[in-house]
Amino acid sequence: MKLHILGCYSATPRTISQTTSQILEMNNEMYLIDCGEGTQVQLRRHKIKFTKISHIFISHLHGDHFYGLVGLISTFSLLNRVNDLHIYGPKGIKEIILLQLKLSNSYTSYKLFFHELISPDSEIIFEDKKVTVTTIPLKHRVYTNGFLFEQKPGKRKLNLTACEKYGIEVCYFNKIKDGGDIKLENGHILSNDLLSYDPDPTPSYAFCSDTKYSEDIVPIIKNAYVLYHESTFLEKDIDKCEHTMHSTAKQAAKIAQLANVKHLILGHYSTRYGDINLFRDEAIEIFENTYLAEDGKTFKF
Repeated sequence: MKLHILGCYSATPRTISQTTSQILEMNNEMYLIDCGEGTQVQLRRHKIKFTKISHIFISHLHGDHFYGLVGLISTFSLLNRVNDLHIYGPKGIKEIILLQLKLSNSYTSYKLFFHELISPDSEIIFEDKKVTVTTIPLKHRVYTNGFLFEQKPGKRKLNLTACEKYGIEVCYFNKIKDGGDIKLENGHILSNDLLSYDPDPTPSYAFCSDTKYSEDIVPIIKNAYVLYHESTFLEKDIDKCEHTMHSTAKQAAKIAQLANVKHLILGHYSTRYGDINLFRDEAIEIFENTYLAEDGKTFKF
């Protein structure tokens, strides 16, 4: 699993910082998460191939999370894209994008599918043979979702020593890998756990931005391998969280601790602070495995 941070600051893009956008690589697929202004420039800058993006997930309709979307959609057409593009986001995103395309006479050269979200509850919004994506309802000033990406477990691993012990023929190996039990000639049934081991743990990634502190998300992201959680403010400005509905670095760390995640990445920093290292300094008091998102940084897990 690989995570490319294209932008990780709040509010407005600057010459030295970009708004929220990231690429998640999981199981040889690329998923674009949020699309702040300037996202396609960042994609080019970091040499990420546009054609590999087939699914875009938009958390909410604040400009620093989706103002780059219509430009990216238009550029796809200019590049003669033919593959379908799926966009998942709050109700209203289809109307906004299609109106811009209509008034600019910029209809796409490819099929564009919108999956509008309205549910206040967590739900699976994408699933294929290898990955599922589930919404994480967040508490912000407008309807907002985070997204939990989970790679499905692979096949079980053969216990070759046990297979030899019981004389299991090679023709049954695939059945064992698929979780099946084996019936011997004498009628005795060998349970699968005698003949195989659990598959390797699969990666999972929880994206949570923007939101006020809410323990309601903990059961959804429980045991996630990586959590990205917004940390707009430092603790000295915690009073700003209530009316802006954002979080501090310490609050993000508390969520990571409660959810028993393996790694925490902080982001969505307010540009009022001159040194983002202060965010990590506060968070590691609660959660040690804390990292800082930075524009252009890539995490490999």
